[in-house]
Amino acid sequence: MIGVTVTVKLQNKLAKDSIVMSLKNVSQHLFSEDRGLLMRCFTNVSDTQVDMFHLWKDKSYQLKTRKEFSTKFWEDIKDMGGVVSMTEGECEVEMSSLINASLVKMK
Repeated sequence: MIGVTVTVKLQNKLAKDSIVMSLKNVSQHLFSEDRGLLMRCFTNVSDTQVDMFHLWKDKSYQLKTRKEFSTKFWEDIKDMGGVVSMTEGECEVEMSSLINASLVKMK
């Protein structure tokens, strides 16, 4: 699996909320068998910053989405004055059996 963490810093809360909403609008498409996104977490760091963690089935799915969608999306944010930073790498996942599934939005 591949983990990608993206930090986005924007000018104001409205811009941040719009970016998050835009990403959530494409979730259904990405959470499909042929797209390979397994999980996405949003951490609201402040009114103007959000950190996102994406877990992909493997690198090929992540690269396909980057080529078709995300590279342009992140560049558009930068063009609007936002700051985008990204880290990625092989990912090992551990998960507690105590997680309350009712708190997780399944797509």
